Amino acid sequence: MKVTVEFLSLPNVAKMIGGKSVAHDFTGGTIQELVGEVAAKYGKPVREFLLDESGRLDAGFRVVLNKQEWLNHDQLDRAVQDGDIVTIAMLVGGG
Repeated sequence: MKVTVEFLSLPNVAKMIGGKSVAHDFTGGTIQELVGEVAAKYGKPVREFLLDESGRLDAGFRVVLNKQEWLNHDQLDRAVQDGDIVTIAMLVGGG
């Protein structure tokens, strides 16, 4: 299946992968598995930037599914569907 993974406000990742989004052929599974697969595909710098020590998406990032639904980290076990757009964004705080 084809899934689009977008990187919102993550210029470091965009530079490492050659753009703000990638179309990824995914055999199926969860959002967490998709993130891990994309991180592995683009090598150690991307893996170290996106994933924590246990190999899960770092807590500093949030995921938006199909530009509509913000997912919590405990929802990354949701199944990915053909044509989904998975956006990874960095949490930004301010005051």
